[in-house]
Amino acid sequence: MDQIIDKLAEIEIAASRILDGAANQKKQLDQQSKDRIAAYDNDLETSTEKELTKLQDALSVQLDKELSQLKESAAATLESMDRYYEENHDTLSTQIYEKIIRK
Repeated sequence: MDQIIDKLAEIEIAASRILDGAANQKKQLDQQSKDRIAAYDNDLETSTEKELTKLQDALSVQLDKELSQLKESAAATLESMDRYYEENHDTLSTQIYEKIIRK
């Protein structure tokens, strides 16, 4: 009978060791999984940040180009208006004078 009890005690000890080993292995796997998730999150954040910077730079270049075109267009319009005034200021002033007098 003592042999059976000793054998059962040995089996229980072995089972306890197996369970402890499994628990330790589970902890290690959990930590590895957390580490992989953290690394993935960092990589994703870095790549997202790079992409955003790239898009912001592209938008900035496009905005500068459009602003330059608007400035050129405004300058051309002002030049055209100045030229028209210089060519027609006598006629314009006469028309204004005539409208004021008639009223």
